[in-house]
Amino acid sequence: MKTTLDNNILTVYLGGEINSYNADNIEKEIQETISKQSFEKLVLDFSSVSYISSAGLRIILKLKQQYNNFSVIETSLEVYDIFNMTGFTNIMDIKKGLKRVYLSGAEVIGDGYYSTVYRVDKDTIIKVFNRVSDPEQIERELKLAKEAFILGIPTAISFDIVKVDDDKLGVRFEMLDCESLKNMVIKYPDRMGEFLDKYAALLKKMNTTECFNPAIPDMKAHYLRKLEKIKQFLPKEVNQKLLKMFNAIPDRRTLIHGDCHFKNIMVQKDELLLIDMDTLSVGHPIFEWAALYAPYVAFNEDDPGNSVRFFGIKDEDALALYNALLKRYFGKDDQEIRDKIKIVGYVHMIRWTTNNDPTNEKRINGCKERLFKLLEQYNDLDIGL
Repeated sequence: MKTTLDNNILTVYLGGEINSYNADNIEKEIQETISKQSFEKLVLDFSSVSYISSAGLRIILKLKQQYNNFSVIETSLEVYDIFNMTGFTNIMDIKKGLKRVYLSGAEVIGDGYYSTVYRVDKDTIIKVFNRVSDPEQIERELKLAKEAFILGIPTAISFDIVKVDDDKLGVRFEMLDCESLKNMVIKYPDRMGEFLDKYAALLKKMNTTECFNPAIPDMKAHYLRKLEKIKQFLPKEVNQKLLKMFNAIPDRRTLIHGDCHFKNIMVQKDELLLIDMDTLSVGHPIFEWAALYAPYVAFNEDDPGNSVRFFGIKDEDALALYNALLKRYFGKDDQEIRDKIKIVGYVHMIRWTTNNDPTNEKRINGCKERLFKLLEQYNDLDIGL
């Protein structure tokens, strides 16, 4: 029986079927193997296990009772389903093995700062994470997506986490003949009005759907933490005013996507589906719009041409799209609403830049200057919702 010992973690590699015919012998061999070792954690590697019966499950349960620091890793989807259906995943650490997907020749249908989306074939797309290497963090996003789907939000259903060519992690979605909304807007400019109507309706549905799951983060609390993080970059009186204004934003349990630009939306048979749910939260819609203002408008203000690089459209077209979308959502073209969204948007931009691009003083100072001017005009963030 193959084993490895690394950093006081003993890994035992099992293979084949574990059933009533061989369970006693396998258990005996495991016990004899581990009794000769000194370790702090026991891990069973199931990458070569094709099946486990109830007799095998009893072995796993005994080991868990014997060693508190114990886990099973690299299970196939079929074996993981057995563990899941029998409740073992609720009482011990069991992790699925990750299938490898090769993206050579795959079409890029969406890309951004955090992820790139590939079409592998007509029915399958893979979202590859550029800056996330922890499967548990990705698993959290999948749970958020399922929560939104259960609440009636049109969300693409993910099937599993995979590894791609360069060992980055990705999520596999099975979809029928889909295209990103960004690509559809570029390909069919004559349908812009139709796309914007559906886009605004999707945002409305998100922002009016209540969610009382305590696991879903609160966006207002998140922004209050942003203010704490950026207060060193702002005059004391500005920070105090912002804190008062943000605290006065009504608490809401309605959903916010948090990054709902048109690269994160897929079109499937004329229906819009969300595919990027890691920023799902609850809160006031002003936070949704601040997150939209940033990519469509704010990044361009101090970095002209950003929309061409990020979206593939001109800066002025991104601004026109944002304004038309906002008008459809609110039912009017209101300067005060736009300005108050900008205030929240600039807080978001200052925090994002100081965290991800701290040497970009041009953007930090530009956002601060525009923020200060707006704060001279307004004392609240009421946008009529």
